[in-house]
Amino acid sequence: MAARVVVDASVLIVLAKLRCIHLLRTIYGTILLGPVVHHEVVIQGQRLHARGVEQVEQALEESWLQVVRPTTGEQKLTVRLLRTTRLDDGEAEALALASRRKLLLVADDQEARHVAEALGIAYIGTAGVLLEAYLRQHLTLAGLEDVLTDLTKVLWLSPTVVAAVLKKAREAKQ
Repeated sequence: MAARVVVDASVLIVLAKLRCIHLLRTIYGTILLGPVVHHEVVIQGQRLHARGVEQVEQALEESWLQVVRPTTGEQKLTVRLLRTTRLDDGEAEALALASRRKLLLVADDQEARHVAEALGIAYIGTAGVLLEAYLRQHLTLAGLEDVLTDLTKVLWLSPTVVAAVLKKAREAKQ
């Protein structure tokens, strides 16, 4: 199955901590990440004995999560983004991959989302992934509520965003 999504580090880390990383595969199939994000999540995660890193390692072993080597054009765009924005290396790399390969970007960082919008890249965040999981019936409404509560404990999420996600979920249920 061809990849449709590029993921940033924070999304992988958060979904792994919530034990929901499998939802990425269930919804999107093959997921791509660049070497910088791989290093941030797996290598640094192993050093820190981070909770959930084993789920990311398993996803890589199963090959539905795949590390891709950026092309020369993607590397140049990454460098340009690092020079002209406040993005970190992983966010810039993920944006470059999504831009050049015309893939959906899954990222939570506000700056990354603003840059994605400016570059015409479609994007979604962790809360959006969870809503999509509910809409595709991979989570119950109670399950969505629980995981959103847990999400707010590991990621700063505006109460307005949580309310909007739950409103959309309840409206879809009707």
